[in-house]
Amino acid sequence: MQKAQLSSAQRGHSLVAGAVGHVLFSIGWLLVGFVVLGGGLTLIIGGSSRGLSGRFSDIPALNEFLSRTGDIIGVLVIVAAIVALIFITLGAIASGVILKRGAVRKPWKVTFQSLGIVALLDVPLFVVYLSIAAGVTDTTVTGPVFLGPVVGILGSAVVGALVWWWMAWFRRGSASTFAGVTATASATAISDPQN
Repeated sequence: MQKAQLSSAQRGHSLVAGAVGHVLFSIGWLLVGFVVLGGGLTLIIGGSSRGLSGRFSDIPALNEFLSRTGDIIGVLVIVAAIVALIFITLGAIASGVILKRGAVRKPWKVTFQSLGIVALLDVPLFVVYLSIAAGVTDTTVTGPVFLGPVVGILGSAVVGALVWWWMAWFRRGSASTFAGVTATASATAISDPQN
């Protein structure tokens, strides 16, 4: 059975959905990494600060500072986790809506399969983006700090557009027996009793 070709609207919507969806998702995914690291730091610093606060019980200000350090990091981790979930959800919804508007076949399957692929790709790509940002500038601090987000957003948009287009192409339906008609239009024509 021959596969249908993507229409120009489907191709365009899949590229836009990938760029927008992946940028939002990658911001959330990066925050998930910070949440994991922050959670580990909370456990380490929280335990260390409790142990240290017992040693410095004769200095109330230092004792109070050390005991609150773990609590502050814990609150930041919770806030980052909530923001991460919001960005990941927005990325998935934006992708699905854009694909649906473009009449891409199975827009939510395309979205979730694409998200799974980029979730695996984003970890090594994040290191690549930082290396590119560091290589563009003379200093090793200015590049990753200031150019890292710009390179990351541009890279995420390009990678997302390609992955979403690939998944939309992979999920396209079978070609119609009618020449020049898309699979969606031919399926509607066949199911219509008047035809």
